Amino acid sequence: MLPAETIAEITTAIAGLHLEAQTTAQILAAVFAPLLKISNPAPDPDLDPKPARKRRYRRSGRPRQQRKAKRRSPRPSEARERAHAALRAHPGETVSKVAKLAKVSFGTVINARKDLAKEARKEARRNSRTTETAKASPATSPKRERAQQWLRDTLAQGPKEVQAVEAAAAKAHIDDVLLIQARGDLGVIATRANTGGVHAVQWALPG
Repeated sequence: MLPAETIAEITTAIAGLHLEAQTTAQILAAVFAPLLKISNPAPDPDLDPKPARKRRYRRSGRPRQQRKAKRRSPRPSEARERAHAALRAHPGETVSKVAKLAKVSFGTVINARKDLAKEARKEARRNSRTTETAKASPATSPKRERAQQWLRDTLAQGPKEVQAVEAAAAKAHIDDVLLIQARGDLGVIATRANTGGVHAVQWALPG
């Protein structure tokens, strides 16, 4: 704002000219308008500081890596575990008898027998592995050799149903464990017969 004294001097000087009221008003407006702009300059947008933006900081560090879920083999069911126990406790019994003892289905006993056969094959492969420094593999027990020879002679004429082989092995005093071990040693192949129902599984020598 202009000082009051300056405004009074300007007003008095213009009034001394004895001009018309309208002309006096125009002169005052023409004089005071630039002076007011100079005394009260408009803010310069370029000089007006803008409010600083808040800077967002990102958290440093690597993203969390998702842990890969470990693949776990399915745990055997309770029924199959009972079938495993029954097969180990009664190695000479047939599949149907084991199913009755374990109170499980016929198919469960078949699957349990496959599990035991798989374990026997693994054990046979472990026993048959030799290193360069090893001179010979451990000697096979006489009972196991007898079971191998018996199974080889039994399947020499062609494939036979598993039930028939198991019944014949029981009569020959070859327990279930020895029979499974002999099957793994000889690499006996299990196939499904075209006749005899869905459970008619046959064993045959390789080749």
